[in-house]
Amino acid sequence: MGSLGGIAPFRAATWFCGLGILMGEHWQERKIDGVAILTLESGLKGAVEGRLKERIDELVREGCLQIVVDLKHVPYIYSSEIGRLIRSHISVRQAGGRVRLCNLSDKVLGVLKMSRLDTVLDLYANEEEALASIRQEAGKPEPEEKK
Repeated sequence: MGSLGGIAPFRAATWFCGLGILMGEHWQERKIDGVAILTLESGLKGAVEGRLKERIDELVREGCLQIVVDLKHVPYIYSSEIGRLIRSHISVRQAGGRVRLCNLSDKVLGVLKMSRLDTVLDLYANEEEALASIRQEAGKPEPEEKK
């Protein structure tokens, strides 16, 4: 990997050029085959949810229409946070893309099922399944397993 020289500010985040990771105040961002993967480092309370929505909107403007939001570090989600995810989902869908959620805790999944949003949102057990669904949708083969 490259060095961390070349670190440049990026709004509420910092881009680590050598690593290909965008470090937000409360999330990490990386791209795999043109898919943006946002891994939240904490819940969506307060300003974080607004910044995340702004970043997703920026990705869409940049032409990145396949987004995976990894919620493995989010133990619970409140109704306002769900609303922000729904608004992000709608704006990306209107642009012709999709937001997929993965690694949901049992509590987060329970809230989404109780509100029947599991029938609206694209939910996956893990990042690999979310990426596989994108590849399948695009008609791309699965990567070969390393031996």
